[in-house]
Parts: sequence; C-alpha cells; structure tokens
Amino acid sequence: MTESRSPKSKSARAPSNGREKVAIAPDETNFLVVGIGASAGGLDACNKLLDAIPAKSGMAFIIVQHLDPTHESMMVDLLSRHAAISVQQATDGMPLERGNIYVIPPGADISVEGHALRLSQTPDRHGARLPFDFLLRSMAETLGLRAACVILSGTGADGSLGLKAIRESGGLVIAQKPEEASHDGMPRSAIATGAVDLVLPVSEIPDALDQFERRMTFARKKKNLTPSTQDSEWLPEIIALLRTRTGHDFTLYKSGTLQRRIDRRMALAMIDGDDMACYLEKLRNDQDEIELLAKDLLINVTSFFRGPDVFAYLEKNIVPDLVAGHDVERPLRLWIAGCSTGEESYSLAMLFQEQISAIKRNVRLQVFASDLDADAVARAREGLYPETIEADVSPERLKRFFDKEGRQYRVKPELRAAVVFTEHDVLSDPPFSGIDFVSCRNLLIYLRPEAQAKVISIFRFALRADGVLLLGGAELVGAGEAGFEIVSKPQRLYRRVGHHRPSEFAELMAENVRAPSRIVRTPARAQASAFAEFCERLVMENYAPAAVLINRKQECLFTLGSTDPFMQLAPGLATRDLIASSREFVRAKLRSALQKAWQADAKVVVKGRRASRDKDGMAYRIEASPTVFDGEKLMLVCFVEEPAQEERRGAAPTPGGGATQVAELERELDETRTELESAIRSLEVAEQEHQAINEEALSVNEEYQSTNEELETSKEELQSLNEELTALNSQLQEALELQRTASDDLQNVLYSSDVATIFLDTDLRIRLFTPAAKGMFHIITSDIGRSLSDLNPLAADPSLLSDASQVLQSHEPLGRDINVRDGAWYSRRIMPYRTQGGDVEGVVITFIDITERRRIADALAAANEKAQRATEAKSRFLAAASHDLRQPLQTLVFLHGLLAKSVEGKRKQDLVVRMGDTVDAMSGMLNALLDLNQIEANALQVETRGFSINNLLVRLRDQFTYQAQSQGIDLRFVESSLVVESDPRLLEQMVRNLLSNAIKYTTQGKVLVGCRRKQGRLRIEVWDTGAGIPEDQLPAVFEEYHQLDNVERERSRGFGLGLSIVQRLGDLLGHQVDVRSQAGKGSVFSIGVGIAHNAPPFSHEIETRGPVTPSIKPAHQAEAVLVVEDNHEVRELLQIALTEEGYPVAAAEDGAGAMELVSSGKIKPDIIVADFSLPNGMNGAEVAESVREILHSDVPVIILTGDISIEIFRSLALPNCARLNKPVNLNELTQAMRQLLTRPPKAAEKTLEPSAAGHAVAKETTIFVIDDDSHIRDEVADALGGHIWGVKTYSTCEAFLAEYHPGSQSCLLVDCRLPGMDGFQLLRVMRDRKLHLPVIMITGYGDVPTAVRAMKAGAIDFIEKPIAVEGLVAAVERALEASQDINAADARQENAEKRIASLTPRQRQVMDLVLAGQPSKNIAADLGISQRTVENHRAAVMKSTGARSLPELARLVVTAA
Repeated sequence: MTESRSPKSKSARAPSNGREKVAIAPDETNFLVVGIGASAGGLDACNKLLDAIPAKSGMAFIIVQHLDPTHESMMVDLLSRHAAISVQQATDGMPLERGNIYVIPPGADISVEGHALRLSQTPDRHGARLPFDFLLRSMAETLGLRAACVILSGTGADGSLGLKAIRESGGLVIAQKPEEASHDGMPRSAIATGAVDLVLPVSEIPDALDQFERRMTFARKKKNLTPSTQDSEWLPEIIALLRTRTGHDFTLYKSGTLQRRIDRRMALAMIDGDDMACYLEKLRNDQDEIELLAKDLLINVTSFFRGPDVFAYLEKNIVPDLVAGHDVERPLRLWIAGCSTGEESYSLAMLFQEQISAIKRNVRLQVFASDLDADAVARAREGLYPETIEADVSPERLKRFFDKEGRQYRVKPELRAAVVFTEHDVLSDPPFSGIDFVSCRNLLIYLRPEAQAKVISIFRFALRADGVLLLGGAELVGAGEAGFEIVSKPQRLYRRVGHHRPSEFAELMAENVRAPSRIVRTPARAQASAFAEFCERLVMENYAPAAVLINRKQECLFTLGSTDPFMQLAPGLATRDLIASSREFVRAKLRSALQKAWQADAKVVVKGRRASRDKDGMAYRIEASPTVFDGEKLMLVCFVEEPAQEERRGAAPTPGGGATQVAELERELDETRTELESAIRSLEVAEQEHQAINEEALSVNEEYQSTNEELETSKEELQSLNEELTALNSQLQEALELQRTASDDLQNVLYSSDVATIFLDTDLRIRLFTPAAKGMFHIITSDIGRSLSDLNPLAADPSLLSDASQVLQSHEPLGRDINVRDGAWYSRRIMPYRTQGGDVEGVVITFIDITERRRIADALAAANEKAQRATEAKSRFLAAASHDLRQPLQTLVFLHGLLAKSVEGKRKQDLVVRMGDTVDAMSGMLNALLDLNQIEANALQVETRGFSINNLLVRLRDQFTYQAQSQGIDLRFVESSLVVESDPRLLEQMVRNLLSNAIKYTTQGKVLVGCRRKQGRLRIEVWDTGAGIPEDQLPAVFEEYHQLDNVERERSRGFGLGLSIVQRLGDLLGHQVDVRSQAGKGSVFSIGVGIAHNAPPFSHEIETRGPVTPSIKPAHQAEAVLVVEDNHEVRELLQIALTEEGYPVAAAEDGAGAMELVSSGKIKPDIIVADFSLPNGMNGAEVAESVREILHSDVPVIILTGDISIEIFRSLALPNCARLNKPVNLNELTQAMRQLLTRPPKAAEKTLEPSAAGHAVAKETTIFVIDDDSHIRDEVADALGGHIWGVKTYSTCEAFLAEYHPGSQSCLLVDCRLPGMDGFQLLRVMRDRKLHLPVIMITGYGDVPTAVRAMKAGAIDFIEKPIAVEGLVAAVERALEASQDINAADARQENAEKRIASLTPRQRQVMDLVLAGQPSKNIAADLGISQRTVENHRAAVMKSTGARSLPELARLVVTAA
C-alpha cells in the first residue's frame, strides 16, 4: 500500500526567526506562485521563459539561480529586458503579488511564509547549496495547491527533493526538456524522481502554467459551492475503472482526496473542471491517463528521517528498549507499511543498527518494507538516491551507510541486506506476523473510518506483545480500539497489549474490505494464486534449508531460511564475509568446501557433526554449488541438517559398531590433517605476501584516504564554483551585448548630430570627434591621440586651451561665444568628461552655430532700445504734465464740493451729483493712465519692509465707507494682527483698485475685505456680490482696457486699467493675484503676500481706530488751519470750504508767506494743509517742518500733491503727516483733518524738547526700557520715539533702580530674563519699596506660563518677542491709561470676571491646563477625554471670553483674579 504524505509532516519549514507573518486578504492570495530553479545555463533558459510570459499574467514567479555570494547580482537588469511584467530583487518581508517576478539575492536562502517572502542567511556547510529545495519545501507547506515549480537548465540535483513536496501538496511540477537544456543535470534528476508532471520546451511552459491555474481556480471555486450530485455519480465509475484497469481499489479512500486528485489530473489534461463526462471518456480510452491518475492517488513522497522530533524520540526512548530486551535467538522484526521509495525504511534500519552496534548485542535485524506501488518498491530496492539527501542525513551516517557514486548515494549492502521490500496491500493481502515495530505514517488520513479501523486491527494482529506502533501526526488509535496503550501522544506512538485470540487472523481475512491489489483475470485464479503464494512462504519458512548466496569475494549477497545455527554476527565492524560470519564448529568445513567448489567449479558436499557433551551432536552437511547470474559467477551455499541415527532401544551394541565409529573418526581426522597442512602452507605464503602488501597498503591507504577526502571536498566546491561561474559568464555575455548595443547607439547619435564635438583626455589630446568638428578644425581620423594645440582652428578662439585647462581644474562647465573668420558665430561650451564613478578624465568641447540667433538678438536689441527711448520720452512728458493736469481737475473738485453744499432743489442737486460723477471718472482715468505709465517706464522703486496689514485695511475702510454707504452697499472689513513683508504704498494701491472695482460693479449686497493664512503666506481677499465674471472671460480681466458689458466704452466707468495695474504691481512685488468668480453671484480677488517673521520698524503712517463717521461737521471747532497753495483758485476754494466747515483759516501762496503768518502770530495753526509743489524754493513738506520748528510743536500736516514720483513719496515720510493725491474732494480732506486732530488730548498738548541725543522727548511722560540686548533697546526707543513720550533705556535692573525717582507719569518695559537681577526680582523690589509704576513684562514667544507668572507678580501687561510695533504702542497706551484711572481697572476686572464666570467647569479645567503650558494631547490624557474634545473646549473658551490669542486669555484670567 502506498503511503500518502501530508504536506505538513513532510515539507521543510522555512525559518521565521520570530518575525510576524504578513497578513494578506484572502482575495489577494488566490493565484498561482511558481518557483523557477536554474543553475549553469539557466540565464538563457530564464530569458526564453520570460519572453513567453504574457503581460497580463496573473501569477507570481520566484527565480532561484545559483549565484556567487561574493558578487552583486545583475539578474534583475538582465531579466527585465525580456519580461513583460515587473522584475525585482526579493527582500525580507516583501509581500507576494500577482504579476511580479522575484529574484533571489546572492548569498541568501529564500522561502515563502504567510504569503510573503523571507530571506535567511545561508548556513556554512560542506558540499553544494540547495536553495531551490529550501524554497520548494516552504512553498508546498504554505501554498499547497497554489504552488508550482519549474526546473530549468543546470547541473546537480537541486530541487529533486523539494519537487516531491510540491507534488505531494497537489501542485504542478514541470521540467525543461533535457535535450533543450544547456546542462541537463537538474532536469534529468527531477525526471528521475518520477514526480514530474510535464516535460516541455521552455517556450510552452507559460501556457501550461496558465492552463493549470485557470482550471485549478475553477475547481477551487466549484469546491466552495455545494457538491453537485453529478460529481457523486461520476466518482464510483472512476473508482471502478481504476480497479479493473490498474488493480488498485480506491473505494475506501475519502471522497475529498479522490476529488482533489481528479481535479488536478483534469487540469493537467487540459479539461475544464465542470466537464467530468469528457474526463471520464478520456479514462475509458487512454490507459496512460488512468495509470497517471493512479500514480497521483498513490503519492510516493517521503524523505530520510522525516519528522526529526519523532526520530529523536525513537532514538532516545523506543529503539534502546526494543534492542536491549530482545531475545538474540530470534530476529528483531520491523514492518514499514507504505514504504514508498524506501527512505523511511532505511532511516529506521539505521537507527536500529546504530543501537545494536552501540550495545554490542548479537541481535539480527529483519525489516519488512511494503508498498502497493511496484515502481516505488523497485526504486527502494535499488537504494540509489540523489546527493540532495545531504540535507536530511548527517555526514556520519552518509559515511557509514552510503557509498558515493558520482552525484548520487547508494545504500551500502550491509544496510540493504537488512531490509526486504515487497509489493503488498495492507487491506487485502495477509499481514506479516511476529512484528516488534510497525510504522505506518500518514496513510490512515486518506482512508474512510471503516478502513482505518480495519488497518488498526491488522497491525494489532501483526505485532507481538509489547510491540510498538508508530502513526502519522494527524492519525490516532481510536478510544474504542482495544489492544493498544499510549506511549507518546504527541509522537503518535502506541504499545500492543493483551494476547492474540485464536480466531483473530481468520476474522481479519474473512472481512472482505478490499479486493486483491494485483491485476487478475478471474476471481478463482486470483484466489488460487494467493493461496499458492501463502503456502510457498510457509514451506520456505518451515522446511527449506538455510542458504547463502555469495560472490567470488565470499561476500553474502542474500540469505534464505534460518541461518542462526550456522552463522552469527561477527564482533567489531560490520562485515559481509561468509567465513567471518560462520560459527566456529562449521568454519573449517565451510572454508574447505568453498575452496574445492571454486577450484573444481562443481558442486561439493562436505559432511560434519557438531560436538556435544550430553549427546552425539548435530549432523549436517554443507553443499556448495557454483552458479552464474547476469554473467557473474556466484556460489550457493546450503546448510542441511541431517537426522541422527537412532539406536534400537535396549539393544546391545554390535561388535563392529565401535570399529566403524573409530574408522569414521580416523577419516575425519585425516581430512582435517590434510586441510590443516594445506591451510598452513597457504597461510605461510599468504602471510609473507600479505605482510609486505599490508605495509604498503596501510601507507598508501592513508594517503589515498586523505587525498580522497580533499578531492571530494574540492570537487564539490569546484562544481558549485563552476555553476556560479557559468551563471556569471552568462550575465557578462548579456552585459557585453548591452554595452555593444549602447556603443552602437552612441556612435549613431554622435555621427548623426550636426553639433561639432571633440573629446579630449586630461592631457588635452584628442580621443574622439564628430564629423561636424571638421568644420571647426582641420582634423582627420589619424589626428586621434594628437594634442589639440597641434591643430589649426578655423575660428579665432585664443582662449580655447586655457579654458579647457580651467575646466579640468575646476570641474565646472565654461561657455563662450566665438566669432569665426567668415562672420559666423558659435556657442562654444566646455564640460568635464565624467566617468561612471564620478571622476573627471578629460573634457568635452561642443560648438553650436548661433549666427542666426545673434542676428535676431541684435535686431531685437536695436528695436528694444528704440522702444525704450520712446517710453522714456513718454514717461518724462506724463511725469512733467502730471501736476498741470491735476491742478484744473482739483479746482473742479472743490467747486463741485461747494456747489453740493449750496444748491437747493432736487433738480439742481441731481445735476451736481452728475457733475461729481463726471469729475470722479476724469480723476480715476487720469490716475490710471499715470500709474500705468510709471509701471511701463519701470519708474516705480519697490521699498519692501514689514508693516501691519491692519493699518492698511483701516485706511481703506475709512476711504471707502462713505462711498459704499452712499451706494447702499454693506462694506465690511475683517481685522488682522499679522505683519506682512511688502511695499505698503504699492500694496495699498493694489487693494484699493480691487476694492474700487468691487464697489463699482456691485449694485446691491455686500463687499467683504479680509485676510487668511494659507501655506505660510497671507492672502488678502476682496469678496463682492456683484454680477460676477463669465468663466470664458476670466483670463482676459487683467488685460489693459478690458471691461465687461461696456462695448460702447462709457467713460464714466473708466479705461479698464485697474486690474491691469494690479496684475503688473503684483508681478513687480512678487505677489500672486488670483480671481475666481461665478456669473450672477459675485467674484473673489486675492493677493498673496509674504508674512514677516521679524518685528517691523516703526511705521509713520497714520493709524485710525474705529469707524469713521461720514459727518461733515468737525470734531473741534477751535482748531485753526493754515493753507499753503500757489494756485489762486484752489487756495480760495479751500478757504471757502474750510471756513464753511467752521475752521479758522489763514492762507499763504508759498513757504515765505506761511512762515510770516506764523512768525507774526497772526495764526497759531492746529493743522497745516499744503500743496507739495510750491514756488520760491520750498516745498510743502519743508514748509511744514519750518512751522513746527517755530511753534516747537508737532503740528499735524496734510500734503496735497499731483506728483507721482518716488522722490516725492520719500520726502513725505514725516511723522504725524498725511498725503492726499490730487484731485482731493472735500470729504476726503475733512476726514483726514479730523483723524489728525482727534488724537488723545494729553498727548496732543505735550510740548517736545530736544534731548541730548537729538531726539524729542516728553517733559512729563517717560517710558523706561530695561533689556540686556542693545539692539532691542534701540528698536524700542526708535518705535516709541515717534510718539510724544520720552524714552530712557537701561541694560540692567540695578542701573534703573539707582536712577529712578518717582513723580512724573511713566511706564516700565522690562525683560523677564536678565543677567543679575531679573524682571521678577525687580517687581518684588518695587513692591517692597512701594514704587507704584505700571510694568510691562517682555517674554519669549508663546511662553504663556511665564506671562501668567509675570502678571501674578505685579506686571500690568506683557508682550512677546519678536516685538511688533503696533502691539508695543498699544500696550504702553493701556499701561499709561491704567496708571491714571483706577476705576477703569476695576471695570476691566469686573468685565473679566463676568467673561470667566460664563465658562463651564470643564471649560475652566481645560483653560487652566492650557495656560499651564500643557499640550492638548496631555490634557486629553489627564482628563480622560479625546483630543478632539479638548480642541472643541479650547475653541469654546476663546469664543466665550472673546480672547483672540492665548496671551490675551492669560491677561483676562490674571485681571479677573
């Protein structure tokens, strides 16, 4: 009976090294994984195989090529050129994915574990590596039916063991056709195992794999469904066919096992899984297919010492007891049921023989190995195995029990003689009896329960009392089975208990559970044959004489019958010599008989008697008969016992009886004497010869033994090296071919290029040149190797050699334009010649004809210069005409303003309104034209600095609020505390244009202006709910003179230059301008501005706080206005308009007149309104400065100008000064005056005096600054010096305390961390000295806990570094206000308490932890809530308290406390 092999018990387990297996979803693993093994000549075979694999292959491939571990593999690059799917080198843990090819890296073993690849280091071992076997065993264990293997060209036998595991698990095994392989060692070794399914040319293998996968996938899907009754109907018929055509009855096999093997054979036969009728028809008509199906069901897969833990247990606990307790008078009998090709049988025989030799007991071993497969039994009898068994058999056992024959191992005769192989069906044939040990592993799992019980009963009958039964890992003796006790449940070992019943054998044979296994024609003849064979065995065992078949060397070849009375196991090393194994009393007779028989070549009979003290002894005769078998002379020696002659009971001995006995004894003595003399003579001669030969043999044998071992080792190493060199040579040939192709491609590229190129070495000698180089030099092919300086160039290029030398030294490219003698121009470029390793080994010089390019460039330069001159002339004209154009327009604006106040009646007021619209349109068009002119003339100079974006927004809000309200538009601004990096004037113009457009094109609804941070930049956005812009016109809105819905070019709507100016200014400033719009719903224009990361310098621009009321009434009626304007009409209109507003007005034509009015005391102006361009040498700014000096007061100034030059803007950088561009309407003017005149009263009334440093400082209010950084002190002093406060700076707290005297109003700014006394210590000293001075603490950025500590210590406020100017001024103003008004502080505290009280308890907890500096993640862990909940609470706290930042929240909490 053939033993079926379980994949789990047989396959080698790939080492996992404790790594977790990769988890793959089931739907991602249902594909075939193909292991491909190759050695010498394998690269070409792999290339041909990959050429045939389609791009849409749904399989994964793992290629194992024997590689040199000391060299980097080029397999991936070489194979990629032939593969239509991805090729990659395997890495540890890489998941297996369909449509990929994985290549083993050098020096590693690869395996499959958990549908992922695992790499392990190759262990150091003697002999050849077997990485393909290692992979196939892991594939069989992990993948089962989804595994396949392909054996390609190579030497050796790698894969011969692993493919059996693939076949056992139900996978597909394909070998390359040996005649096609460059080296047929691996394919032939695989085919010799008998486990190869298909032998194909390489080009046909992918199609066979695809067909197999497709049909097996269908079979697996079919198996997941409910089995159809149709399959159940076909199965009995297939079993009947197998029984009648092969003699093997599979009736008692499990249906699942039968169905899986039938599905596999159908896939191999290219029959769809649902076409069972087609396959049944093939079985009826194809005897080969039915034999192959029977072979598939009789799985002949085994290995030496299968299951190391089981054999270790046997060696330690079972075998010693069996050998030690066995009776030496009878043989120790073993039965291996389902022996397959004999590996397990020999493994057990080795264990028992080792134990017998170890304890030196004269126990004869008799092993019966049976199997149903005649082919497997024949291979087992041959005892020839591939060298791959080195992986399973230790070197010691290989040396003791095997002989090396080429690349194979043969079992030694001593071991082979102990095992008897026979074809036997365990279910139908009579069992062996008197067995001490039975092994039947992984056979029962494929049988039905009734057959399993039958086999267990047979083994119980076959075993002696206390005999041992070994089963497979998935097999058990049932709880109801009597006659066995458990020896080791994990190892599936049981012991026979109880006694045989007399009728037990008859009952077993009466149970007709199976038909006979052998093919018979009629039942009667089969039964007679079985009885005849049984009878023959009984006669041989009971009546046949003991016989031994020997060769000329007197070595035992086979024994028959009981030879124990005449032979015994010789002590010492095991031997097959018949004389040495014979017992002492028969040895002389035996030697004589053999000698005579060999000499006479005829049958010789020698009689003898064994002496005995208590009786006459045993009479026997030795018959030596020469014979011939397969051309070899052999000798059959029979030991025949003769019956003793019985004397008649009570009869007296005859007189002649004694004489006869004496004569017989004398005859025997003569024979013995003759034999002894002959033996002595032979021994004397032989002894001398043997002594000489022995001495030489001993010496030579030692040398041969050592040499042989070295040669064996060297042979294996050379064989492995040869395989690696062959593979490497194939790779090199492939790489050489690639290099040759690349060289051809490069040569064709160079020779097809019209670029003159010369390659020089490090000595500037010519290495290579292109044909086009002949146009630059007189050069021919024989010039290669000459120095470039020897050639005569056609171009005037004296710096060529020096430039080449420079490139060699600097390794940097160098370019230059050169002029050839005929007027042509070339771009000469010299680049370093770099090798693949990065070294510079010369230079490459290229010459590109740029004559046409130079001609075009010259023409463009001339045209550009002409255009530039025209533009400059235009710009000069417009700049000069700017003032003259604006003056009459200014007059119209003022007249319109006065008319608007004086006219009555709806009709007249409508006309005035229409006049105002016309004037505004004229002003807008003029400004747009002049602005565009400045941009085109590059007359704008960008002055980038950091400033608060909020100031810009406030100014624009004040400018456009009245206009928006008059049109019924809701204009809203969202404040921002960020500081941006840009030109404030140009950025304001950009936003102003966008805002003006938004109000212009929005008839009703809203306009929103705000900022948002995005990707580290600030985007200023203007939203409107106007008509929107069609999508097809969005790209054109920034073009000059482009207007929507203004085909008639209505002038009241401007020229359409606003957005064009915005776009050009954006390009100039590096600000991206974007627009998105939806027709009918509105538009969004945005400007991207960089955020300043350092504190900006002090801004001299006017800040406005709160909304501006469009009322035309002045805030202070008593403020006097000085007007300085050279244009008579404008001056008079200004006087009239301001007088009507209630301002006392004095007017002057120029600076001298203004100075005279002030000096004479005719007016003490509270504000000055002056034109910038004035006659007689002084401009408006200079007049304002002179007036301030006379009055010793920082009088507010408004400068009116129509000039747009950069110089004008620079000269207007005055403190407390506003600039208005002409034409200016009265509302804009009165708003600007009101803003300048509504400063805090106390601050406005302070008188400034010059300080020692030249700065103006206040008499009553002083700001003290303490910081150890001089730069910070200077910056703060500059920032606060622009206001009317005095500033004193100190580097230490000690210096401040030594100089400070209470009295005047003051404020202290101090850094919290200082050398010596720090800020906190200073607060304690001031509290102890009762110095009530408002203190502002300077802290690090985001240092909230320090800020809270500072305010608890007595600080009234704190600011963070880097210090923002606006925040600094606001903090100082709050501190001064707090020091003046205690009631205001109480009110703030009450307000803070209310806002804090509005929080929930959980919000209070979150707020306290946030202010303690804890991140949200830690707060969530402390409170046992999620991080998202913490963020929600933080947002709620900020919203409920109205705080916009953590520092503001900290101030609020401290104030409330």
